[in-house]
Amino acid sequence: MKRSFLALGAILSTGMALSACGSDGPEPIVFGQLIGVTGDYAPFTPPAITASEIAIAEINGAGGVLGREVKLVTEDNRSTIDGTVSGFTKLTTASGISVLGSLESDGQVALFDGIAKRRIPNICPSCGTTFLDDRGGDYSFRITASDSDAGLIVAQVTRDAGARKLAMIVQNTEGATGPAEVAAEAFEKTGGHVDFVTIEPGASSYNSEVAQALSGKPDALYVAAGVEAGLPVLREIDRRGYDVPILLSPDLITNDISALPNTEHFEAALTAFDTAGPAYVSFAQRFHAATGHEPEPGMYDANNYDQYILFALAMEAAQSVEGEDVAGKIIEVASGPGTKVHSFAEGKAALARGEDIDFDGASSALDLNEFGNLQSPLLSIMTVRDGAWGGGGGVGVGEVGKVAEWNESWRSVSAR
Repeated sequence: MKRSFLALGAILSTGMALSACGSDGPEPIVFGQLIGVTGDYAPFTPPAITASEIAIAEINGAGGVLGREVKLVTEDNRSTIDGTVSGFTKLTTASGISVLGSLESDGQVALFDGIAKRRIPNICPSCGTTFLDDRGGDYSFRITASDSDAGLIVAQVTRDAGARKLAMIVQNTEGATGPAEVAAEAFEKTGGHVDFVTIEPGASSYNSEVAQALSGKPDALYVAAGVEAGLPVLREIDRRGYDVPILLSPDLITNDISALPNTEHFEAALTAFDTAGPAYVSFAQRFHAATGHEPEPGMYDANNYDQYILFALAMEAAQSVEGEDVAGKIIEVASGPGTKVHSFAEGKAALARGEDIDFDGASSALDLNEFGNLQSPLLSIMTVRDGAWGGGGGVGVGEVGKVAEWNESWRSVSAR
């Protein structure tokens, strides 16, 4: 899964060129992208921006939205809450965005009330925060699995490995603590023991925290952190000679992590793609042409593509770019019943014929519940093979499985 991206500056300038609008005709509709160009989330950003640009090019190639071109404006949130707040201010004032995409968990939580107050439709392609489990659905929506689902999978994988003592090393951020807390609670319900050690981002060393986690001689480890903290933690675990299973949070599914010496022990649960779907096949071809390789679930590239197609279809369905109107159509165009569509052009044509639509995206079917969460997200277990992350064995239902099926199996065991 070698990644060969253009320099980020070139990608950003290409995106602006793709979405540029001439001086004649109506003003473009501005789609906002608030994402960690720098900081902990930087490894995930180039593929996300490439995917977003592919969506914008597709929308404009099909005549735009309501007869207007779409322009993508990207702001760096620096992978911090402060950066997210300042970037949001710039996008909503100077840039005049109609919709907002690409937030991560910490930023999503920080901006939740502000998004609703400003009535700006927001889709989160990668945040698993449990905060959205029963709060979204009005202006904030999510097209990836919740940490509630991912945490249960972590607990199940740990249990199935025969572990009874689990040590957790968890960074004190929303994206890291959510799945860890769910996994800890589920694991303890089956009689397991959990030692929970919290780490702060930006520390010069995590040796004492690793020593604390390992002092109880655990049967398995779970590390949930960004890359900047995760790398030294995993190196210290290897230096101490531990050879137990190591479960990792999705933020650690990067090239830097797969290059470490102890990768034979690594496993991670993350959102998977429906690679047989027509939208994925079409998107993957264009993504390969732009980057030289296939989309990767750990990078959330297909999810970033899907969010902007959904925004555009919701605008067409609403015949409006007003936030309240657009937000009110997102669940409707993403979910059945309706004519199945797999591209913006298909959906736009069906809506013009007066039909309801059900958009299945490049990442998966995007049926959303009342809280704007995926009804049946897909997850897979990833392992490192030959120095790269790849699909591993699934939990109970094969390499890729529906969360609903896994959760039913897990809850029936944990309730005993």
